[in-house]
Amino acid sequence: MDIRNVDLNLLVALDALLAERSVSRAALRLHLSQPATSALLARLRELFGDPLLLRSARGMLPTPRAMELLGPIRQVLDQVDAIVKPRAAFDAASAIYTFTLSASDYVEYALLPMLADYLEHKAPGVRLQVRPLDLQLVAKQMETGEVDLCITGLQNALPGLHVRPLYRERMVSVVRRNHPEIGASLTLDQFCSLEHIQVWVRGSGFNTRIDEALAALGRKRHARLAVPHFLLVPEMVARSNMISALPERLARGYAKQLRILEPPVQIEGFTVGEMWHARNELDTAQRWLREVLLELAQDPPD
Repeated sequence: MDIRNVDLNLLVALDALLAERSVSRAALRLHLSQPATSALLARLRELFGDPLLLRSARGMLPTPRAMELLGPIRQVLDQVDAIVKPRAAFDAASAIYTFTLSASDYVEYALLPMLADYLEHKAPGVRLQVRPLDLQLVAKQMETGEVDLCITGLQNALPGLHVRPLYRERMVSVVRRNHPEIGASLTLDQFCSLEHIQVWVRGSGFNTRIDEALAALGRKRHARLAVPHFLLVPEMVARSNMISALPERLARGYAKQLRILEPPVQIEGFTVGEMWHARNELDTAQRWLREVLLELAQDPPD
């Protein structure tokens, strides 16, 4: 028997016939006419090479082959029903689930503490795995299911992925408190003469924008250090006379160690958003996580 030639409706009809042991009652159950149900029984007999149901003085009696089929047919139909029926809403309070996220260290700082607090109180069975963001790999990781959701600046948006903005971020300048050369504000000459710490996040374009803005004014800065992670910067700035540019949400978290100043040159901000593969678009758990992150992103930490 070639399963590709099996009509699933035949199995539904067999289930009804074996349950009712009557063509007329099975017809009512299937919302079919009695002749149509009789025709289905004929096809079933041909399919299985067995009479399946035989007429008797006490009604229709199943053959031994029919009795063998009764349990497996019911199991198959239950499995099909579970596959095609709409999934229930994700119950965060009782769910046991693990999400895998990909994010830069800045995004981890800006959003994950709030998310962890939320999960502790609202979804105690939900766990997080966080992978460092690799823009060259993340699309493939989401395609294969290794990563559920990527949170990054949308200037890094990758073709073929679903994207939703979470919040707008701007860049600020930071120096250590009691910096000997900086007063109440930061001048362009000071900005260019101080030694800078640059953050080189592949594909982010942060430093490119700063240098392009300065070049438009015929100026350039003096870069002393280039580091791969945002979270390295606050400690190095706090212990030196160097200056750096940081996303404001990160800078505010270190306000006790750093002074936050308006840059003397306009640095274009960026939008942080979430990206996901189409395979997760309708998944109720994944949709729940995306909505929670959108809600948390509107309430930045102090």
